[in-house]
Amino acid sequence: MNSALLCETVTGKTMGELIAARDAATSADMVELRLDGVARCDVARALEGRSRPVIVTCRPIWEGGQFDGAEEDRRELLGQALSGGAEYVDVEWRALSGGGGRGLLDRVLDADRKRTIVSSHDFEGLPADLGARAAAMRATGAAVIKVAVAAHRLCDTLGLMEIANGRGDAVVIGMGDAGVPTRLLASRFGSRWTYGGPAVAPGQMPVSRMVGDFRFRDVGPRTALYGIVSGSGSSSRMPAALNAAFAAAGMDAVCVPLAGADDADVRAFSDALGFAGVVNLKDVDAHHHV
Repeated sequence: MNSALLCETVTGKTMGELIAARDAATSADMVELRLDGVARCDVARALEGRSRPVIVTCRPIWEGGQFDGAEEDRRELLGQALSGGAEYVDVEWRALSGGGGRGLLDRVLDADRKRTIVSSHDFEGLPADLGARAAAMRATGAAVIKVAVAAHRLCDTLGLMEIANGRGDAVVIGMGDAGVPTRLLASRFGSRWTYGGPAVAPGQMPVSRMVGDFRFRDVGPRTALYGIVSGSGSSSRMPAALNAAFAAAGMDAVCVPLAGADDADVRAFSDALGFAGVVNLKDVDAHHHV
């Protein structure tokens, strides 16, 4: 039912660990192979025998990854991924040309735009030029743009829907606890897919929780949305309990955690997405202890 796909991020310190994690990602539609951090990386081996489409990523330290080598070495790895048949490779927007030279992104785009994801990550917050940046990323002709920003408030994520805007070529993610709804309700945000995994990025959660606890695959355009605000954020057991009850009753409804900065933030966010109801457990706890 969910129009957004689910991509599981996998990594490892060795090729054996990477491949084992890849093959264990049986609940995902796609797998992101994070090559940064893998010792003696063998791209052909990483692709061989895969059962699902893959995104090959080699994220540098300057964009939140672990790769600290030369750009030419990254170009070689991503070039091998393209020639080896990887469905996508992910390259950072910041790797575009600069200083009169051609950057890594330019060269990958020249090789195959239809299999290139151009990505931008801001781990501090919302960049002032977010809309213009997304437009410039689209102008490269890449198949998909990925925009991830640190969300300090639920409402920080609302602009991401404007970037996706039903075009089908964007992945939009709010990182951190306040951004969790962008992952669980990816189709409502207009994402082509979203990511789950072992907390490689802030706010990321295991695919098993997304599917089992939060009914990711059951979210459709008419699914009733409910929210739980609590001090424990995405670790609260209440949403999972309610989702189990919805499933047992055959209800087209889903409950997600809402890490709102304040009441106004929760209200504005839930109104924007058309939530059917929100319960603030902080208020319940405060009343219980009075």
